[in-house]
Amino acid sequence: MIKRGLKSNLAQDMIAFLASLYMRFVFWTSCWARFRFDIPLAYLQNQKPFITCFWHSRLLLLPYAWPGKKNTFFMLISAHKDGRIISKTVKHFGIETIAGSTQRGGMGALREMVRLSKQGKTVGITPDGPRGPRFQVSEGAVMAAYFSKADLIPVTYSVKHHKVLQTWDHFFLPSPFSRGIVMWGEPIAYPKTKDQIVDVRKKLKMALDNLNQKADAQVNR
Repeated sequence: MIKRGLKSNLAQDMIAFLASLYMRFVFWTSCWARFRFDIPLAYLQNQKPFITCFWHSRLLLLPYAWPGKKNTFFMLISAHKDGRIISKTVKHFGIETIAGSTQRGGMGALREMVRLSKQGKTVGITPDGPRGPRFQVSEGAVMAAYFSKADLIPVTYSVKHHKVLQTWDHFFLPSPFSRGIVMWGEPIAYPKTKDQIVDVRKKLKMALDNLNQKADAQVNR
């Protein structure tokens, strides 16, 4: 009965609205630091395409990491019901979405990402989404960079007070009235040839892991 109810648009709209309220509550009751926002801003000012990458577990407050204008940032979100709820949630923050995945039947989503990138839009990807394995970069995420000729820029956030849920991705649930940081990492050049894709996947995983560790260390000092 509950699962059936979650498929209704009304239920999904309500959950998305409540989630957006919680996100705002956490953000506005916490003290935040910002690190290396100059990196994405330089790309935006020079109209240079890039793809934003973050682990699925750090998805919740990523709307607050976007330094550009509203409706210029698109997130690749799964088309299943959980994905639809996420899509409805981020739209409260002026973020558009692409329904699909770089892993499962994702050629349509991949083509849409390339099209948007060529129009000067930025796309955000969870390289380990929508169902894992967690903290592993899918080939599709890097293929998107290859076809769109867009560099990959890692981003994350952390807060001192949080819970790690027992979900497949070890979802990071921030608590209000905390201390947090939003952190961008150094760009990773897109693969120029398909032979470079494996190497770029390794670089992106290392960059995302290191960025998470650095952000966690900053808020726990």
